Amino acid sequence: MSNPITKLFNVEYPIVQGGMIWVSGSKLAAAVSSAGGLGIIGAGSMKPDVLKEHILKAQSLTSKPFGVNVPLLYSGAEEQINCALDLGVKIFFTSAGTPKKFTAYLKNKGAVVVHVTSSPELAVKCMDAGVDAIVAEGYEAGGHNGREEITTMTLIPQVCAKVNIPVIAAGGIATGAGIAACLALGASGVQMGTRFLMTKESSAHENFKNLALQSLPHSTQMAMRSTVPVRLLNNQFANEIKKIEETYTGDELKTKLTEHLGKFRAMNGMHKGELDQGELEIGQVVSLIKSVPSVAEVMRELIDDYQKTISRLPKNLSF
Repeated sequence: MSNPITKLFNVEYPIVQGGMIWVSGSKLAAAVSSAGGLGIIGAGSMKPDVLKEHILKAQSLTSKPFGVNVPLLYSGAEEQINCALDLGVKIFFTSAGTPKKFTAYLKNKGAVVVHVTSSPELAVKCMDAGVDAIVAEGYEAGGHNGREEITTMTLIPQVCAKVNIPVIAAGGIATGAGIAACLALGASGVQMGTRFLMTKESSAHENFKNLALQSLPHSTQMAMRSTVPVRLLNNQFANEIKKIEETYTGDELKTKLTEHLGKFRAMNGMHKGELDQGELEIGQVVSLIKSVPSVAEVMRELIDDYQKTISRLPKNLSF
């Protein structure tokens, strides 16, 4: 398949692995890139020395392009960016902040820049800031989420109508049929987090993966809407956050949330497997996933399902 996204990243398939904190390190990113997609190292949980270690490891595992995701809300973002640039990384996904902050700097360094957004209005700002492509992420997505609460199927055509650069759809995609649907809506590619979290190569703890395999369609919830919205797998911690949000308002709410969050929750939940008090970030689509295969197996399944989907469309669309 050749389209604007495969050409932009020099990859075989327009499939991007989401840059997830505590989950997407060198092993996962390299496996996705080697299988024909674009692997992403999630730098959000990494200090520069750890990021350097993961980049060098990924470079030893694959000769294919891979990128780094840098959430801009963290104070160490600039240091992470410079670390990656120094090691020859040329693809950057930025998120959780203004695209104006580093886009020009990265472009001047010869990098490809993609920014993650959650609304058509913000997508236009990304385009005006000079990014090469946009990830338009719907409300179904796991982890940090947009305040607008726009679902993927609603978001993608509206973003595509507003911008003239490639759009990568994200949120609620885990199958080849989902890829076909997003391309039909105007996207040039897709980004998947949860599907790749649930692989052998991801650094998510086995406890987390096993719990996620039991998920039902209603097994995730949005939390912290008043501060930084995030989609979590239901557990004791998520329910405690929900109770705090139902009980307090204003500054007292922010104080209570800060007190409850400041205990390495994400690392303990996703990376160390603490299922009760850990923060388990994952997307709504997890209820569709019933196995934890290798990345190579996932990619083959995705491509096969995509081909089967588009082959049956003419028959299904006959009126």
